[in-house]
Amino acid sequence: MSHAAAAQQQLHQRPTKRPEAPWKKMFQEHVARAGGASAEFALSTVNSSGLPRVRYCIHRGFWAELPENEHNKLQKNPAIYESDCPTFTTDARMHKVYDLFATGKGKGTLEQSRSGTGGGGPVEAVYWVRDTKTQWRIRGKAWILAADDIEGGEEAQNSGTVTVKAELGRYMRVSDEDGHAQQQQGGWSWRREIENHFENLSPQMRGSFKNPPPGKPIHKGKDEQAGEALGQKAGHLAEEHLARKHFRVAVITPEEVEAVDLTDPEKATRQIWTLSTEDGESDGPEWNKIETWP
Repeated sequence: MSHAAAAQQQLHQRPTKRPEAPWKKMFQEHVARAGGASAEFALSTVNSSGLPRVRYCIHRGFWAELPENEHNKLQKNPAIYESDCPTFTTDARMHKVYDLFATGKGKGTLEQSRSGTGGGGPVEAVYWVRDTKTQWRIRGKAWILAADDIEGGEEAQNSGTVTVKAELGRYMRVSDEDGHAQQQQGGWSWRREIENHFENLSPQMRGSFKNPPPGKPIHKGKDEQAGEALGQKAGHLAEEHLARKHFRVAVITPEEVEAVDLTDPEKATRQIWTLSTEDGESDGPEWNKIETWP
């Protein structure tokens, strides 16, 4: 059995209906009021020199719970899994992708960060929800998923695919009894989930993955023969070689979550949930909660 097949089997050996994280429902409700699958948040990574880098990203829902989208006409995965893992999309050539590889346990190189699945570096994501006067802070690790090496093939055996699937599998749970039955039959595809994330973007946003390399000086030009240009549109990921080469889904596996509620200045609180187990037990992650002064 290949490493990729073993990782897929490992995920399918998790039939327990686990409870969702105690903070997720409120967080999800707040994010919906901030824009849902288009809410903005600040993401901080640490670069290879140990310095922080911060940028704004777009929340794209939770892993395995792809939001409905008018642009998406592809076949979807069956809705048999849920998770507590926020997602965003990115270009493999962005600095944050290299940060996640270079500061993960594997200490990946720049070349590896652009070649496929992996990462695992530390991150902190901050959401400010104006309507509820609540600041959400999520600390954990972020993993990068590429369509071409996430399932099967020789490439997958030489990538971070096994680690990524194992880490995300700990946070994934079967949604209900019907999902449990479907899980045993298979049919949920990691690659399909990634391709649907691409499809959930507007055609113009999809086309941005065919831009010239981010940060490259303009006077050095662009690779027109490869199809690089600004302002393009793109179709399905399976048919877009250049965009597929660069497109990535990033998934945050939370380890500490806090919500600072400033609704009432006289009763402001900070709730902190901390992951208490990280050993991959069958009952999944457990969370401890405390309340502090804001």
